[in-house]
Amino acid sequence: MSRQYDEYMEGKFESRGEQYEIVEPTNIEELMKAFETKDVIEYELSCLMHDEDSSGWSELLQEQEDAIQEYYSSIPDFDNSLLIKNINYLAKKYSIRIGDLEKMLGISAGYISRTAKEGTAKKMSIDVVWKIARFFHTDLRDLVDRDLEMPSDENELLCRFIKKLRRQTEEHEITWKCLGGVMAELDRNLEESGLITDYGDDKDAIYHPHDQKSGVNLRLIDDVVACEDIREDTSLVIVPYSMEKGGNTYYDFFFMEEIPDRGDPELSSYNFEKIFRTVDVPFSGLASYAESLYQTIRNQEFSADMSSDVRKFITDYLK
Repeated sequence: MSRQYDEYMEGKFESRGEQYEIVEPTNIEELMKAFETKDVIEYELSCLMHDEDSSGWSELLQEQEDAIQEYYSSIPDFDNSLLIKNINYLAKKYSIRIGDLEKMLGISAGYISRTAKEGTAKKMSIDVVWKIARFFHTDLRDLVDRDLEMPSDENELLCRFIKKLRRQTEEHEITWKCLGGVMAELDRNLEESGLITDYGDDKDAIYHPHDQKSGVNLRLIDDVVACEDIREDTSLVIVPYSMEKGGNTYYDFFFMEEIPDRGDPELSSYNFEKIFRTVDVPFSGLASYAESLYQTIRNQEFSADMSSDVRKFITDYLK
């Protein structure tokens, strides 16, 4: 038995310093959490030495799988035409044949084809649906409830935009720079642009949105971050702020372009192009996605720095 494993009789366990417990899902969000817990248990099983007792982890895995199956069995039959459409769309988008997808996911040949036919009485295993969602970096709810080929509105486009930014950040495809303001020293360009005023002496740095009146004072609550890998010669900037001390956190997303003065190379002006602000009612639903992206960026700032080649080698080795 591994040293992290304890209290399995109560459905609780520890993995990589984090506490987990068996999830008995009653809705789609809890179902996704149940699958994440199942993945953690499977990871622990894969890490055991040959001479270690795996019975405890195996029982936990079976308990979690039974809870998932119980929820799945309680779901009434539904029209799977949207699920089928989304699977076919994603496969076509990434030029993957259904047969090749089955091989990559470890699914028996013909399974998806047989269960993904319109009007079929066969129900696709929720475990397979989860694997497909994970494979294509798509939320389970999106895969079964939304037409992925046709974004419904601007919120959907922005939601995809943020999710892709987070995925690219996690996979180190894009990098972010801390421009300071709270924990780190404020970047000179932010002051010169008139975007942030840092009063120092333990006073709050004040954020002046470029599209707001100069009299509006918003408190910066964490460092501003920027990415130069999204748009040529332009920085994608994220500003976290609040209206008042202890108030809600809002995020502004915009592009900032520095334009050098032709007469004096030392002088610059700045162009701002707003993408969205979570404080605005139409985009308030994006707040959780924006926060998740921002926290991913900040957490990565303190992670070990290694070359892409070394990271790829270690990742492949762990697989």
